Amino acid sequence: MKKPKVLQILPMYHEAAEEILNSKAEVIRTDDYSMENLCELVKEVDAVVLRAPARIEKEIIDANPHLKVISGAGVGLDNIDVAYATKMGIPVLHAPSVNKVSTAEHTVMFIMALSKSLLSYHKEMEKGNFDSRNQISTQELKGKKVGLIGFGSIAQEVAKRLVYGLDMKVSAWVREYSPDKHKKAEELKVEMTNDIKKVFAESDFLSIHIPLNEETKYSIDYKLLSLMKPTSYLINTARGAVINQDDLYTILSSNKIAGAALDVFEVEPIPKASKLLSLSNVLLTPHVGGTTKESNYSMATTVAQNVINFLNGEEPKFVANPSVLGKNGSLIRK
Repeated sequence: MKKPKVLQILPMYHEAAEEILNSKAEVIRTDDYSMENLCELVKEVDAVVLRAPARIEKEIIDANPHLKVISGAGVGLDNIDVAYATKMGIPVLHAPSVNKVSTAEHTVMFIMALSKSLLSYHKEMEKGNFDSRNQISTQELKGKKVGLIGFGSIAQEVAKRLVYGLDMKVSAWVREYSPDKHKKAEELKVEMTNDIKKVFAESDFLSIHIPLNEETKYSIDYKLLSLMKPTSYLINTARGAVINQDDLYTILSSNKIAGAALDVFEVEPIPKASKLLSLSNVLLTPHVGGTTKESNYSMATTVAQNVINFLNGEEPKFVANPSVLGKNGSLIRK
């Protein structure tokens, strides 16, 4: 039986996933994700698997009218033109929620680090300033209020740890109520609301958990950020571009809020000239919230097996655009 052909752009998040692909498919591997190179390589393959910063745009999809499936290497899909793939009848696969624990833990770590002034203490200790213990203040988390923007699987994991582990109060903004979210909110003792201004204004810690799309891009702007208390902190482990980066810099540089912790940025890697790097009240990590050893393995192997299963005629799991599939999971487009 002839093996299907898969274009793998950049390394998978775990070598076990590459072993799955190579054992079940003929893999064309590239680290050159230029438009010209991808338009050429995609011509003869059945599937594409990629990770950011590589992108799949309309031009690449058009280069192969027989392309069967596209898959992100992990959770996010903002580097794939899902709308155009859907228009062309191509399923877009990924591995949602498999890194929810890792990302939730990273979020909680940020909250704890900010409350205990961890970065400031570390910098002072590097200078030999042990007396910083009398110069820098910290705070307890018990009883403090955390506002979650979004209440998906990651935000729910965050809430569980904050409520039951740290005895904090949690509210969550949602665009629309649903029975499932209501039930989960009651279970986790979370106050759910669709008043986003209220969440920004009342929270001691404000944590972002919404996807990046046309509706959410730059949706967190100066107007919302300026509602935050001067003692409050902002945490973002979602996507950088949901926040207007210039507005965030203005808020932080003028000390209108106490600080921020960011794992994601509008442009990644974050440019060395970014003004955010000049701030002393910001804790930064390089988009690693969801990439623990455990989540990398689960995420990557899920993606690889999902692609192979689809190419072998099985109904795929985790389809971002299920409208392109028939009732039995087969392609509507032939």
